[in-house]
Amino acid sequence: MKFTVLGSGAGLPSKDRNTQSFVIDCVLEYNEYILIDAGEALQHRILHTHIKPSKIKNIFITHLHGDHIFGLPGFLSSRAFQGGEGIPLKIYGPKGLREWIETTFRISESALNYPLDVVEVEPYMDIRLNNFDVHAIPLSHGIESYAYIFKEDNQIGELQTDKLRELGIRPGPVYGEIKASETFTHDGQIYETPDFIGETIEGRKITVHGDTRLNTEKEYLDSIRNSDLLVHEATFLNNEREKAHDYFHSEINHVLDVFEDVNYKQLLIVHISSRYTDEDIKEVSASLEGRAVIAYDYFELPIPRNVK
Repeated sequence: MKFTVLGSGAGLPSKDRNTQSFVIDCVLEYNEYILIDAGEALQHRILHTHIKPSKIKNIFITHLHGDHIFGLPGFLSSRAFQGGEGIPLKIYGPKGLREWIETTFRISESALNYPLDVVEVEPYMDIRLNNFDVHAIPLSHGIESYAYIFKEDNQIGELQTDKLRELGIRPGPVYGEIKASETFTHDGQIYETPDFIGETIEGRKITVHGDTRLNTEKEYLDSIRNSDLLVHEATFLNNEREKAHDYFHSEINHVLDVFEDVNYKQLLIVHISSRYTDEDIKEVSASLEGRAVIAYDYFELPIPRNVK
């Protein structure tokens, strides 16, 4: 599983940073991509990757500002001609998203050749998505905005084949049968399968924020605690904490301070203002000392399993 950044910039795109779009690549695990936000020119960004639009089956929109949704109509239309025919697509997002999509397609007289379902999200809504539980947390942005917490299901531990060999059970299809059972019999003796299974593999936790002011409430911090990947905006990079707050955004040093005790494994900083030069960003990156990474377009970050 990996996290791909198709657009890392804030509201005004630059030559180097497109507006915000992300992909959780879980094709190897679950044969799909999960798209989060749809910045302008999304369909063009995808052309520079190996992402197949037909394998995007779920989209999560954090909020309805244009830099997060203006790429959606073009992508939906292109998907219809890029292997998506007949493959259902579901879109989750704030109230008003369904009306905006329906109006756009009605006025442009566009049609899709696959089922489209738009689900309007409510605060603290829980969503079951294949092998993930998704939790929507409301944010502070002056417009309805959400963070989405994707918690992967736990997996049964590895079969301890060395113990089976000690019993004289040789490798073969029987190993799969044993792992799927509660008990098994060998040489007339009954064994408990859990005694031959390693520790449970904890599912990965990925938290992706929309635009927002920093939230310092304990309940919120507890909900994102222990994220394998924490994605948060920092539109401001130069200690303009008050200005960031006034504009319903966040500043990078404040983000680091607030998340200091959240126990994340990886922190990815996104939604970077176009006013910052490459030199500005290099300087800030050098000061992070491994606490976070500032994203750039087409950045890919592996999200390994929690194997002990």
